[in-house]
Amino acid sequence: MDGFTDDSQLNTIPTTKKIDEEEEEEKGNSEIVPTNRAKVKYGQSRSRPYYPRRCKRSDFLTTNINSLPDELVFEILVHLPAHDIYNAIMTVSRKWYQIIHTQSFVNTHLHRSNYGLLVQNHVSQTTQLSFIGLSRQGRAELTRLNYKPKYKIWCNTCNGLILEWEREKLNLSGLYIANPATMQHFALPPIFDPMCFIFSALAYASVSMVYKVVIAVRKEKEWCCAILTVGVDESWRPVRTQHLSLESKKRLFLCTPLTTEGFMHWASGGDFVLTLNVETEIFTEYVVPSLSSRDTILSYHYYSAVKYLSLVIRCRGWYWEIWEMKPETGEWTKLPGIKGKDLKDRRGEIVNWLFEHDKEFNLSSSRMSALVPVGWLKYKEVFVFYVIRPGMNLAPRFCMAWNVRSKETQFIELDSGENVFLVHMNSMVWLDGCN
Repeated sequence: MDGFTDDSQLNTIPTTKKIDEEEEEEKGNSEIVPTNRAKVKYGQSRSRPYYPRRCKRSDFLTTNINSLPDELVFEILVHLPAHDIYNAIMTVSRKWYQIIHTQSFVNTHLHRSNYGLLVQNHVSQTTQLSFIGLSRQGRAELTRLNYKPKYKIWCNTCNGLILEWEREKLNLSGLYIANPATMQHFALPPIFDPMCFIFSALAYASVSMVYKVVIAVRKEKEWCCAILTVGVDESWRPVRTQHLSLESKKRLFLCTPLTTEGFMHWASGGDFVLTLNVETEIFTEYVVPSLSSRDTILSYHYYSAVKYLSLVIRCRGWYWEIWEMKPETGEWTKLPGIKGKDLKDRRGEIVNWLFEHDKEFNLSSSRMSALVPVGWLKYKEVFVFYVIRPGMNLAPRFCMAWNVRSKETQFIELDSGENVFLVHMNSMVWLDGCN
């Protein structure tokens, strides 16, 4: 039935074969052993075992699946994780299959889903992906997705879709959009410069309701960009960059862009951010806020906060300043930071826990331990760090979720070290032409 389980084979109750009417009676209790099932006990008051009536399969199914109103089925399914919907519901009922493939369901499920962090091993890109999310109780949970990237590297994520690329012969490379929850792939037109895919990104233009992919291209000794509207364009179009400074053009090749709702950002260092409005396809340079000269600035770290661009600045000790940029205007707002005192008060507890659980960690160099920021698990509430020490060959398999409000910590064990983290949500989003 086109990949669906036959309704007559669903939710049936196992029954036992009728045994002979001969009964073995013992003093106190009797025990009947069915010919092909487990033992069934009954007391002296019954001279025969009880055999449950067989349910009529069609009546059972009608009551439990097909007779449910569409609105009720919709509300039940829309609260389930995307990977659970795909793995289980796809073979249950054609009616359910049709519901989850409506645009209304996909959009509602998308807006009710929560963001988390998608995790991929940096050394072996084709290993199984994992997802870190928050439970209803506010605890970090690691889910291993039933998905291994089909190609070597993926670049970013948008509305549950990820961007992958493969390198073929003669330097001809291909970009692919994939949904790790539904296992679907969408091939994009090829291009002959494989290096450009390292600096590419996928974003959604909400007004025109289309997805666009941007790649950095070096053409005739010029740094520039090309863009493609997914499902519309058959070839890549140039993006106007003549008004940009040389430093801005070089920025296109210095870092992988981050995406927020309707925007892409090339952010590296503490001077400026290069932002592209995906709808209008116009680049703008925004100045980054500077700290006072008395502060010792160690590093700038940029992260997608879905609607905002988040800037986390490491200052002295374990103190971190947090800023957010509004993409539409480039306006920066300072947020409550992560106080070094709060983290230092828990430093001994953190180090001791890692020493007990991570063989790569040792107490002799714990004073030189440093925090490496990973990203927001929940914006403004839970931030994730690595805790590393000098001399560690690999990043640890454990990362630490720090609750900015409650000051609580939670450690998350990963399958390996050397991971890449991206803001992600599991969704049912699909593109016409996926296979």
